Formats: sequence, structure tokens, C-alpha cells
Amino acid sequence: MGIRAILTKNQENFFSMGATVCRACSRFLLVFLASFLLSKYEFGIFNIFISIYFFSRLFSENSLNLPFIKFAADGEHEPSLVNFQIILLKILYVLLVSSVILLCSDFIVEYSGLERKSLLLLLPFMLLSLTFYMFVGQILIAQLRMRLLFFYELLNCLVFAFLLGVFFFFAGSFSTERLVVVFSAAMAGSALIGAVVFRRFIHIIPQLDKELFWKIIHYSKFTILSGISSLVILKADVLMLGYFRTPQEVGVYGMALFVNEAVQVVFDSVLRICLPKASALSGEGDSEKIQILFRQSVKNIYIGILPIVAVLAVAAPTAIHLIYQGKYDDSIVLVYLFLAASLVKPVGYVAGIILGATGNIRLDNRNCWISAMLNVVCNVLLIPRFGVMGAAIASTLSFFSLTVLHYLSVRKVVFSQENHEKTTGTFGKLE
Repeated sequence: MGIRAILTKNQENFFSMGATVCRACSRFLLVFLASFLLSKYEFGIFNIFISIYFFSRLFSENSLNLPFIKFAADGEHEPSLVNFQIILLKILYVLLVSSVILLCSDFIVEYSGLERKSLLLLLPFMLLSLTFYMFVGQILIAQLRMRLLFFYELLNCLVFAFLLGVFFFFAGSFSTERLVVVFSAAMAGSALIGAVVFRRFIHIIPQLDKELFWKIIHYSKFTILSGISSLVILKADVLMLGYFRTPQEVGVYGMALFVNEAVQVVFDSVLRICLPKASALSGEGDSEKIQILFRQSVKNIYIGILPIVAVLAVAAPTAIHLIYQGKYDDSIVLVYLFLAASLVKPVGYVAGIILGATGNIRLDNRNCWISAMLNVVCNVLLIPRFGVMGAAIASTLSFFSLTVLHYLSVRKVVFSQENHEKTTGTFGKLE
């Protein structure tokens, strides 16, 4: 097979990878500037805020990601009608989450180690910007328009870089608050431009369908529960470090997570394609093709991450030492631990996506909660004694357990021929 044929066959994967890389570049600029320009203490505060932001977006944005793409791509519902229900729910969820954050701001500041209430006042603006930005991208993902998604994410990256340059020219310096404002403004601006440029792909029927509306809410309840447990696995270590230890140690831990983001790009790019395809195949009841999709997705992730892991293992220590002049040298051991852990994640990530796409969200939820509780217990036991190393070990153990649980579940429920009928219904396991 020639190079041209390979590129044509895998063009969706390449454009999805390109879109994910562009989105990661925006996050890279944000975190790199924070790590480079801020002190270790302030970078720790920045990481605590970002963790709170991820928990907040779970209830407003992430809870609707899977239902949005699933309902729009499963062939059972009118996508234009789904789009309108999602818009209503996104706005409603953002308002509810923002209200809770503002009401509980004193509690959050006291127990998270954030120390500055002013940062929490920026969260509603950040969540609203994210919501509109993601809406355009999710429509393109549901339609598998990865080429357009690539240009959309590239646009956001360029807008963010432009705003950073303008802000630095006039302000001359950055703080955590200023970085958050610029990042949010870039998402809002990109969403506005994207809505205009891609308007012919955004079809909306302004009609409230009560049955569909409540179906989405019903499904989102399980994605929220699953998302909470997933974020406990991903971000609880940062918040518990902020509670048990110091912001400086959170900064060290955040640097190791930052380096590992390069691997996460591959996961996101493959899963963006896997989700709508698995949802469509679920509607057809074709468990054999879903199994092929599972294997191909896992294979694509490994093809992508192995070179990245190898390069980071060789280059990361020297790069961290030279760029930061020794400030984050104590994060190098954590980098190696996270890189090793990333090698066991592909199977679990893909299996979890397929469980959700085939209507088995309860199984996904159960597995995530088991691993989340394991993560919390390990963090409570290890962080007070071992600090950042204890948090890294707890995170690795929880990911390993989640991989095992997801793989066993997807084999039993989705791939088993005797359970073939379970993949045909979207809500059979939810009712």
C-alpha cells in the first residue's frame, strides 16, 4: 500500500490528531506560560484552580458531551432537534454550576488550598466560554467532519496566541487571573468565529421535545456520575496535595502532569473518532464491527504514544532542567512514573468509550467509581507520608484497576455473542 493510499484511508485519524494537537497547543501555551512566568508557589495555585475548573466543567459541559454526540450520531433522533435540546441544557447547567460555586466559594477556598477567592469569580465566565466553544466542535465531531474540526481548533490556538501577544504588549506581565481571562476570551472569540464560518453545518430546530429533553437529562445523570469518578481519578490527587501539603509541591506535581499531556493528545484524537463510530454501530447492533473498532482504536493509540513516550523519556529531564533552570528537577521521577502508567491506559480508555457509546453507561459508572474510591484511599494513605510520589503511585494504581475493569466489562457485555442484543438498545440498560 502506497503512502497516498495510507493517507487517504486514515485521513480522519490524521485530521483528528491535528485538531487535538492544535487544542493541546492552546493548553500547552497556557500551562507553559504559567510554569515559566509564575513562581513555583503561584504555579501550584494555578494547578489547584485548573483542577477546580475541571470539576466544575464536569457538571456543566462534560456531562453533556457523550449524550450530545451519541444522540446526534445514533441515527434514531433528528440531529437538529438534539442540538436545540443540548443548547438549553448547556445554558441551564452552566447557570446552576456557577451558582453553586459562588455560594460555596468560602468552603472551596478553605479546603482546596486555592487561597484566593477572586479566582473562583472567574469560573462562570470560563465555563460559559467553554460551553459555546465546545458546542461548535461537538457538532463537527458528531458529523465526523474532522478536517473542519482541525481548522476550528487551529483557529482557537491562533486566536489565543494573538491575544496573549496583545495582552503582554500592553500589560507587560501575567498572573494566574490574567492568564485565565485571556484563555477564556480566546475560547469565546473562537466560538463566535466558528459559528459564523461553519453555520451551514449547524442546524437547529427551535422546538422543545420533552421526551428527548428528559432522555438527555436521564443519560447525563449517569455521565455526571461517571465523570465525577473519572475526575476523582484524574484530579483528586492535585486537590488532596493542596490540602495535605503545600502549593509548591502541587507545582512540582503539576509540572509532571504537564509533560505527560503530550501523550494525552493521542488518546483524545483517537477517541474523538471512536465515540461517534461506536454510537452508530451500536444503533445497527453490529457487535463484531464494534470489536474491530475497539482493536483498531487501541492499536492507533499505541502507534501514536510509543514514539512520544520514547522521546520524552530521553529528552524530558534535560529539557526540564535547562528551561526552568533547576526549578522543577524534583518532578523528573514523577515524569517517568506517569509515562510508564500511560502504557496501560489505551485499553481502558477505549473500552470505557465503547461502554458509554453502546448504552452501558452504568457499567462504565460502576468501574470508574471503584477505581475512584481506590484512588482516594491510596491518596489519603500515601500523600501525608510520601507527598508527590504517593500521589503519583495512587494515580497509577487507579488507572491500572480501571483498565482491567473496563476491559472485562466490554468483553462480557459488548463483545459476547450471547449478549449481542444488549448493544442494540440505547436505553435498555438504563430503564
